[in-house]
Amino acid sequence: MPIEPVKVNPSSDSAGHHIRLQYCQNRPLYRRSRQLTAVRVYSVANESRHLLVFGVPQINLLRELRQELVRFGALEFIHNITETWQQQHDGSDVLTPEPFTDVFHVCYARLERARRAKRILDARNFYGGVLHISYAPERETVEEVRFKLNQRRSEVKFRSKLENRRVPKNPRQAQPSVGASQPPLTVAPVNTSKSIRTRGRKGRRRD
Repeated sequence: MPIEPVKVNPSSDSAGHHIRLQYCQNRPLYRRSRQLTAVRVYSVANESRHLLVFGVPQINLLRELRQELVRFGALEFIHNITETWQQQHDGSDVLTPEPFTDVFHVCYARLERARRAKRILDARNFYGGVLHISYAPERETVEEVRFKLNQRRSEVKFRSKLENRRVPKNPRQAQPSVGASQPPLTVAPVNTSKSIRTRGRKGRRRD
């Protein structure tokens, strides 16, 4: 029996996470934001200090792009990889860059800086072109992946310690129980002699 060829989804390719997704149009009203966004979930392994910037107009904008990216943090390097990217994805229609645009490989010194730059600059207008920024974890080394996972593990431990400090270990100790012994109330003595004497004077009957 002949085996039918498997239809490969472009998004399942090793570089499929660089494809720009369409904006979600069927969100409920209470979940809609001011601007339409796509639905994509990132894990710790998907995030990376390495970013690929698509949609940069091909008019020698390396210096301008560097100045825009440095606002979010220090860069280790930034390279123009347009020719290499076109050679690697020559037969793909979805991964081929737009005509007259460049592709840049950017590496930040810290992961949180790359995360912030991607969130703010993605789908922004840049010299007449619309930027598309995606994570590039496939360009990480083994040491970078190990450091990223260890950093995430230490962050989770630190946050869990803060939560343990805020929440008491025994919830019953937060509020005293009904039958618990409480300190006796101290009542200040009241001098009633004056008031009694006054009432006695008023209530005395004259003959």
